[in-house]
Amino acid sequence: MDITRKKLENGAVCYVLPKKGYNEKLAMLAFNYGSRDIRFKTEDKITKQPYGIAHFLEHKMFEDENIDFFDCFTKLGIDVNAYTNFTTTAYYFRGCDNFEKGLSLLFKMVGSLYLTDENIKKEKGIIEQEIKMYEDDPYWEIHFNTLKALYRENPCRESIAGSVESVESIVSNMLEKAYGSFYTADNCALIVAGDIEAEAVYEQAEKELKLNKGSGEKIYYENECCRPKDIKVRMSVDKPIYNIGFRQNTDRPYEERLCIGNIIMNILTAKSSKLRERLYKSGLADSSFGFENVAGNDFGASVIKGEGSEYERIALKLTEEIQHFVAYGISSEYVKRLADMEKAKMIFDSQDIYALAANVADCFAKGVEMLDIYDYYDKIDVDNILRHMSDYREDNMALSVIGS
Repeated sequence: MDITRKKLENGAVCYVLPKKGYNEKLAMLAFNYGSRDIRFKTEDKITKQPYGIAHFLEHKMFEDENIDFFDCFTKLGIDVNAYTNFTTTAYYFRGCDNFEKGLSLLFKMVGSLYLTDENIKKEKGIIEQEIKMYEDDPYWEIHFNTLKALYRENPCRESIAGSVESVESIVSNMLEKAYGSFYTADNCALIVAGDIEAEAVYEQAEKELKLNKGSGEKIYYENECCRPKDIKVRMSVDKPIYNIGFRQNTDRPYEERLCIGNIIMNILTAKSSKLRERLYKSGLADSSFGFENVAGNDFGASVIKGEGSEYERIALKLTEEIQHFVAYGISSEYVKRLADMEKAKMIFDSQDIYALAANVADCFAKGVEMLDIYDYYDKIDVDNILRHMSDYREDNMALSVIGS
């Protein structure tokens, strides 16, 4: 993976991901601000805002008194979109032509905030419908139920879009405060990918990316030690959906938890896993059996997911397997093979310019570089794995189930 990085004079960081011969180009502006950042400090004063405000602000950035940004991008033959997750809000476009004009338009879109009582009220109705749609999605619900089971205080336990009640409480001065605190040059990364000349991008960004300096200070939560609680919810599903989540020890660095968490989950669930083979043969697991690793600076969860009614037996088998590895060890060759497999996934993702840009943006928000994650896999050994496996124990595990 070839990535160049330059800090611009205004404080923003610019990444250029060259893809020679690609017809499509992509530009992304990512801000180190997401749904978990409801508490922050500015000038030694702590501000607390409603859940869902980062997502709400994302929606409002597409509005302007005089410009229809969607229409302008469409006329350039460019697709524009945005997303908000726990730690990041990002705006991006992709297309084959008019890259410089699209970049100018993207800079203009995020360079100011246009709010009226009318457009805020209208947006509340749109987002509240979106929230209700999420609430009807059992996979969305079980994801956040798992985090609620693992965490009592951390904002990661709340839906990215917030609740109907929290969204209803959002007013213009809250949005202005969030925008002024986090939509700043030194809290921003410009990421471009495709057959692009880096120097031309740097020059355009220096001239046209107009954002204030300074930013709000994020408030991180301490590592939680209380015992997680299981959550079971009734919904109309064909068969039960389960998540078996292990809360990560956030005293350990983010990149360590991410990389080692991925390897541990592969040890337990990959096609080469002996546990997976036994669960298949005994009829306890099917093709839905897999994992997800969610990690941030002050939260993290390794989650094994699947469908079926034998989730309690699977949870027991998982903890027994982990105890076995802690007691008897694991092959260093196997660990190396899994680490190489995860590195190969990163290389495969780099073939898709959106996935690559999103990975760079995610790392920027966590305070690490994507290539540092890639290189970290070479540092992992059996001792690392076994040390982390001690966190994957029953009193640090939660079961989240949705069934009819």
